[in-house]
Amino acid sequence: MTLVLRTAIVGGGPAGLQAALTLGRMHVETVLFDDERYRNATSARMRNVLGWDGATPAELRSAGRTELAAYPWVHVVGESVVSARAHGDGFALATTSSEWLVDHLLIASGVDDDLLPIPGLHDLWGDLVLPCPYCHGYEFSPGPIAIISSGGHAEHIGALLRGLADAVPVLEPDEVTAVTRSASGVTIALRAGGTVEAACVFIPPNAKPRSSLFTDLGVTGGADGIDVNALGRTSVPNVWAAGDVARRAAPRIPAGIVTAMASGLTAAADIAAAVSAARDARG
Repeated sequence: MTLVLRTAIVGGGPAGLQAALTLGRMHVETVLFDDERYRNATSARMRNVLGWDGATPAELRSAGRTELAAYPWVHVVGESVVSARAHGDGFALATTSSEWLVDHLLIASGVDDDLLPIPGLHDLWGDLVLPCPYCHGYEFSPGPIAIISSGGHAEHIGALLRGLADAVPVLEPDEVTAVTRSASGVTIALRAGGTVEAACVFIPPNAKPRSSLFTDLGVTGGADGIDVNALGRTSVPNVWAAGDVARRAAPRIPAGIVTAMASGLTAAADIAAAVSAARDARG
């Protein structure tokens, strides 16, 4: 079965939901594909989100879905987009059951975090093993807060955390053999013997794009995300990217809920302008 719509959004996280809301409010026929895979699925609470500080990620997504239901121009499809190709002036997107033809595409499919190969990190990820001081650091002050990282990442995160914690031990990844939950937070076992106790630990997330759609379409990007301009446009006309999968202007800008929503709104506003221009050109 082939279906035709004006715009497709791949990804139902904060960036995709915000983009769908913006397009729905502008009466742009939009399909939102949501395979229900979310980067923050292991996080118990969202932080540093105005009006939602302390809420669960699921609460935000549920509220967003409820709001979208009021806009008949937005259609939510609970499937993965498995491939994409150019089709005329637009794109053909394939799910497991259908093909969709669209004029404009927003990739907001998120990322997977490629964690350091240290036992225990995966088990505590999003709980006591964390990526973002803005999102989670405050709850663990006055520390100590440990960092397992090196180079520029360790320097940047360490400088931020030293404003929150009395002690910020920094450990090279090859110094650590395991991280386990303890009564006071985490116990970090060292290769040389001994342990370091901390309230939590921060590590580099090493995020990688979850979907290969951008490579299917020849969009410029790399292992750490998709290249976009200030409007979220990619190197391929009529393809945008938003949220964590889009490379940020600077690594010091956090990859968080608010920045994802802002990028989704920006890209959607540019898409709406493109739709309006095309409609006016047709007369």
